[in-house]
Amino acid sequence: MKKITFLLLAVIISVAASAQKGKITAAETFIREGAFDKAKEAIEAAIADPKSSGLAKTYYVKGKLCQAAYDSGDPKFVGLYPDQLMEAYKNYQKAAQIDPKMKNTIIKDNTMALLGNSLLNDAIAKFNAKDFVGAMKSFDDNVKVSADEMYVGVVDTLVIFNAGLAAYNAEMYPKAIEYFRTCIASGTEDTKPYIFISDSYLKMKDTLNAEKALLEGVNAYPDTLDVILQATQFFLDTDQSEKAFTYVRKAMEKDPKNYILPLVEGSLYMKTNNYPKALESMQKSLDMNSKQFESNYNMGLCYVSLANEMLTEANLISDNKEYELAKEKAFDEMKKAIPYFLEAEKANPTSVATLEFLREIYLKVKMMPEFEAYKQKVLDLQ
Repeated sequence: MKKITFLLLAVIISVAASAQKGKITAAETFIREGAFDKAKEAIEAAIADPKSSGLAKTYYVKGKLCQAAYDSGDPKFVGLYPDQLMEAYKNYQKAAQIDPKMKNTIIKDNTMALLGNSLLNDAIAKFNAKDFVGAMKSFDDNVKVSADEMYVGVVDTLVIFNAGLAAYNAEMYPKAIEYFRTCIASGTEDTKPYIFISDSYLKMKDTLNAEKALLEGVNAYPDTLDVILQATQFFLDTDQSEKAFTYVRKAMEKDPKNYILPLVEGSLYMKTNNYPKALESMQKSLDMNSKQFESNYNMGLCYVSLANEMLTEANLISDNKEYELAKEKAFDEMKKAIPYFLEAEKANPTSVATLEFLREIYLKVKMMPEFEAYKQKVLDLQ
């Protein structure tokens, strides 16, 4: 009789265990069929039952459920669990902790790489939707998954850079700097991390560290144009003209056919009121691209500025005859601006400033039909 009792007990235990394993199997079936809500019900029942809560497969299947439900793209299932993809990761980890042999299954199935890919897609979708905080988290989670021993593949440093970019766009500048520093330490992404670190400091009004980061980039990549141009812009923006001259000339050496660079040099000369040198630089720019607005406009502006200086000096002359001669000379200089402003107008017909300069010049040099025409053009645009 005892043997029958023990045999019956063994059967009962076996049936109970099978019932709980049946819930896990049912969850797997529901996952394959896309019935994720039913799969959740089955796997949560297995987790709640002491007989199956200690099984590694229970958590492996829950991880699969979280990931498959998210990857379905169905709004009903994308949020089946809070922070669903990382919930998948936690369950894979737990499965491997309960049964180290489960690591072989996870590695064989390339589970972590697929999860990393899901996180990357999530990050990109959030970034494109301008949810930069969410994107940063997903990029960061991708990095965590990629660092796991069960991950098959190489950690993509571009993901770290993109995490920094998301933090930068979210205006989380200290966090962005942290990510970009990681890129620098790994020797990836060339000059871009230095540029973004510098700009992050600028956004925080820390010009000292902004300059330091930028010069660090210049020293690390002395032959790379983008960081030299960024340094030029930085010194322009911070009114450090001498340093700006140094870097724009370095840039001109690296890219002698870039018409923007002599334009920048000319603008620097204009800031220091050295109009003859500014005209030389602007002419170099126009020799490369004669139809552009900026250099034509600045050439006109230089001639107007030179003429105004001459008029100021003329006003100091007491002799009326000499004064009239000096004033006429100044107006002749001002006339030199006209062809450049006309070219600027062709390049940008809606520039009110260009039209106003032409109107005022025509008035001063007594070209009245032209004055009336440009007076009307200004009115038409206002």
